[in-house]
Amino acid sequence: MNVDPDKIKELVLLFSELDYEYQNELMAKAYVLSLKQSQKNLIVKEEKKFKNKSEYDKEIEERTNSNAKKALDMVELIEKIPDDKKAELFILLDKLGSGKLAQKSDIEIKINQARVPLKDYIEEILPGTDFNLAYKNTMEHLKEIKNT
Repeated sequence: MNVDPDKIKELVLLFSELDYEYQNELMAKAYVLSLKQSQKNLIVKEEKKFKNKSEYDKEIEERTNSNAKKALDMVELIEKIPDDKKAELFILLDKLGSGKLAQKSDIEIKINQARVPLKDYIEEILPGTDFNLAYKNTMEHLKEIKNT
């Protein structure tokens, strides 16, 4: 799992600014990218060679589409199975997969938001800036605007 806290923070902030419709659109795209990543990882593992990037991208796309269809077909089949038989299937898959089926990852995201003094904020995002001079100049500009 690639976990870059700064990127996750940025993604969460961007996601939180989206409305429900765009959040769903972003999630759909994320699932597609996740499927593509799986296929990309398999291609790397297979050490398969390609003539060019276009051929490589096409292979990823074809594998992703094929596997997505197979997955959807499998979901339709599983939905028809009674719950007790589903449980048996999951137990079998867990045993065949060395206990990895029931593995869960837990990521905790904590978002803190607080009002900070403008001077501290500007000094953080623009290090080396003379806040006092910028403040003085801004106030002078505002006085000029007000007097016009």
